Amino acid sequence: GIYMKNIKFISLIGLAGMMLTSLSGCSSETESNTLYLKVLNAGDYIYLNDPDNGYEEADLTEQYVEWINTPEIKEKYFGEGFDKEIGIIYDTYDTNETMFNELKTGKSTYDLVCSSDYMIQKMAKFKMIQEIDMNRVENYQKYASPFLIGENGKLAKVDIDPTNPKLGTLNDFAIGYMWGTLGLMYNPSYKRIKSKTPEEVIEDFSSPNGWDILWEEHESYQSCASIKDSMRDTYAMGLIHTFSDEFKELYEEYQGNYNDEYNTKLSEIFNRHDNETIDKVQESLIELKDYIYGFEVDTGKSDIVTQKVGINLCWSGDAVYSMDTAEENDVLLYFAIPSYCCNIWFDAFSILSEVKDERLDAAYSFLDFISSPLIASENMDYVGYTPFIAGDDVFSLVEDWYEARDVDENDEYIETEGTIPYDLSYFFRTNEDDETEYVIYVEEDQINRQMRAQYPMEEDLPHLAIMQDFGETQNNKIVSMWEKVKVNPLPIWVV
Repeated sequence: GIYMKNIKFISLIGLAGMMLTSLSGCSSETESNTLYLKVLNAGDYIYLNDPDNGYEEADLTEQYVEWINTPEIKEKYFGEGFDKEIGIIYDTYDTNETMFNELKTGKSTYDLVCSSDYMIQKMAKFKMIQEIDMNRVENYQKYASPFLIGENGKLAKVDIDPTNPKLGTLNDFAIGYMWGTLGLMYNPSYKRIKSKTPEEVIEDFSSPNGWDILWEEHESYQSCASIKDSMRDTYAMGLIHTFSDEFKELYEEYQGNYNDEYNTKLSEIFNRHDNETIDKVQESLIELKDYIYGFEVDTGKSDIVTQKVGINLCWSGDAVYSMDTAEENDVLLYFAIPSYCCNIWFDAFSILSEVKDERLDAAYSFLDFISSPLIASENMDYVGYTPFIAGDDVFSLVEDWYEARDVDENDEYIETEGTIPYDLSYFFRTNEDDETEYVIYVEEDQINRQMRAQYPMEEDLPHLAIMQDFGETQNNKIVSMWEKVKVNPLPIWVV
């Protein structure tokens, strides 16, 4: 089926150089009766007006300004008697690391910054961001998925500093924005895959140890894959391969009963970063270079569409973009979440530590605005990544994209051959009283395509691990390791 969503590609976790671009509002605060909220986000990571591609609404930042300046809305967030106009200065950046350095040196000041999970840990350890008052973000509390937030959500399971639990968790310092997984996108009909039928290729990558396929010494997949030139993501893949025997033992030990204890043990292996581990991962990645096409900074999502490569290490949102784009040319791409272990990541907004008074009111109003299901669905439709927010507007959008059953004259669904139920209750059931069955009937191949990339299956969840911030010393060692991997000569055929 065609699931084209006209989404815009963005590159988010590998977010490169600090290019600040004001998209809306004013670049200075010279107007005394205007309060400007200053927001810093990754490039192309928010809804923009784009009539040529069907996006008729104003930029999301402009929608916010119009909304917050409505008298009753302004009074709700700023109290009676507040008479300033609210504007917004919205800037963008390329990498988490350069953004961190800009903020740390004080060269740039902002009220809100959107960054990745490990960077939020780092900023909280440096006391650069403040704890969130959840009572001031009603929409987020009401509509964000309990799978991600709250006492039992994924964010609450990530300590800011594992050695000092008193510092709290990601849940205390972040308002979740988008989330996803790291996986392998592949073209089962790719011309350079040797002696394998498309069905066999799908079976290979769907296996629990699908990551190991890239290291196999047969020629079936040699020179077919591009790997992201992203230290953390490639380290994650290298680590899963390096310790695949341990992941396999753990997988078999629990025999289907993949509970919290299992995920804790899985996450401990996934987050190893001692010197010996780093050395072993370095060896694995240097070995990998004999079998791959090469590294890519930001071209993988298009190279696989044009069939320059047949396999790509990618983030789930990029996979959705590539699969949609390839379908226009009658090419079917697939996405694998190998179940020995897979990375789950989060991007979220944090409030800078020095923000207070009316600036703090403005920050909370923006966070509440983007957490409404209507705005979240608008963002999701444009950006292509999956928001933290559930709610009917978001679920309706997912239904529009993926529901494969036909309807009768009364708009009732009828049984349609070749469709299977895909249960999203784990994500969309936001309170205990909700008895709705959030099930969408999808075409069978969506088990390995867009739907799986957008929302992993419930059975995938126990195998998803969050990568922690490793601390300054070990982060530097991994940077050094990555440089050694890249300078190690590529195979002669790549040259």
